[in-house]
Amino acid sequence: MSPRNDLTCDTERNRPVRTGSGSGRPRTLLPTVVTAVMIVAALSLVGCAVMRAVRTRLPRPRPAPQGVLFQYDALAAREVNLAGSFNNWGGTQGGGRFDPRIDPMTSDEKGIWKIYVPLPPGRYQYKFVIDQVRWEKDPSNPDVAQEGGFENSLVVVPEGVKYDVPFISLTTSLEAAGRASAADREVEVEFSLDAPEAKSVSVAGTFNNWTADKDRLKKDAQGTWRIKLSVPAGKHEYKFVVDGQWTEDPANPNKTSDPYGGSNSVIEVSE
Repeated sequence: MSPRNDLTCDTERNRPVRTGSGSGRPRTLLPTVVTAVMIVAALSLVGCAVMRAVRTRLPRPRPAPQGVLFQYDALAAREVNLAGSFNNWGGTQGGGRFDPRIDPMTSDEKGIWKIYVPLPPGRYQYKFVIDQVRWEKDPSNPDVAQEGGFENSLVVVPEGVKYDVPFISLTTSLEAAGRASAADREVEVEFSLDAPEAKSVSVAGTFNNWTADKDRLKKDAQGTWRIKLSVPAGKHEYKFVVDGQWTEDPANPNKTSDPYGGSNSVIEVSE
């Protein structure tokens, strides 16, 4: 018969020992258990890294029936906006303040934020704005371009692109400046708003490159805010910014749709 190699426990030294007639050094199972735990932990970390890489590998912006689809992975974000050369960089171009109502994105249950923008053919720079603070390039898009010393993501919308919805109306500060320089003369126009409870009111439009805090109105004793501006002759769109909130002119029935589902007030300035 073969020698026995049974294991018992040495209660005084608290370690397993061999019994029977077999020979050899005492063995312990602890190193094997520790090694197994380390292997499982390493595999878990690798698995998490792989899953994360798969999760963030979103497609770059591409045309769809509703418009160009932009996507961003931000599970912990409270809100994400799309800002770019097609929407005055979220209202900040020309020194204005960021407007979170411009191109807000919607999130699914996995934290993938999406928005469709029916851009006309052309080249556009953009970034994602996370919680109104962080401006990030698109990690799924390797194409970049420079503007104002900053590197931004770049999307190129091809000629002949077709959507099931109309193209957005692009209103950039460059276009506004072009209209202003084309005017032969300027006309003094008074803007007024009845808002006695407001703390601050300004007016922004195509005549001042949509700069939200440039032309501030002053309140009179009756609670009406007023300002007189020299405005180039022609048709202009505008809004009031009341305590940081953009609003149409309630006293002006002339309006036109803006690219964000709302309306801009319209004024026709003649010489």
